[in-house]
Amino acid sequence: MNSARIPNNWRDRLPDAAAYYGPRVAKLGQPNGSGYAVGLCPFHDDHNPSFGVKLSSGRGHWRCYSGCGKGDMVEFHQRLTGLDFRAAVRELIGGGA
Repeated sequence: MNSARIPNNWRDRLPDAAAYYGPRVAKLGQPNGSGYAVGLCPFHDDHNPSFGVKLSSGRGHWRCYSGCGKGDMVEFHQRLTGLDFRAAVRELIGGGA
């Protein structure tokens, strides 16, 4: 594991929330007036959309309304991939420092 520091501006370098979540959340709809879009939660067998993500936020905050959790884009990526925080940030920002 590369222990190099992540850049100080890593939050500014996160991908666009819609571009990131779109291929990872099935049936992700269009954002409502508050900037939230709803889709199927990737963390449980979801048949009715129970996953909300704020696409208008740079951090891409999400919540599963069926109890799977909540967090930001980094926490989502960690949970989806099994990576630790630093590795998840590096992957999200393109691996560069």
